[in-house]
Amino acid sequence: MTMMAVKDIEARLTQAKCAICKKSRFGIDSRSVKEDGDWKAICIDCHYTFPVYADMEFYLQTQPDVKYRLRDIACPNCMKRDHSLNFRIVMSVRESIYFLTCNSCQHQFTEQSSLESFE
Repeated sequence: MTMMAVKDIEARLTQAKCAICKKSRFGIDSRSVKEDGDWKAICIDCHYTFPVYADMEFYLQTQPDVKYRLRDIACPNCMKRDHSLNFRIVMSVRESIYFLTCNSCQHQFTEQSSLESFE
């Protein structure tokens, strides 16, 4: 199982906005870091917590629809559809965000997930 380092995920989290205060300063709660890749992030400004899922290999194996959804996403930099899913967060019950890296140009970007909206 290949996962990103905690410090790398913390750096990428600045691409998201907090569901409560709309700021982009987050940290990973060190008490939650375990081998399974299910961690907790916290907004530094308002202390809102949300899950971070770093084990994308397991996620892609158990959620076959995600692979098809990822094929539709183009890199905003080079417009190619060849990318890696690095990790995902569930910011709120209606907002799940994928963090991707383009395999062609190495551009890092996010994509709102339409598959995990709960109503």
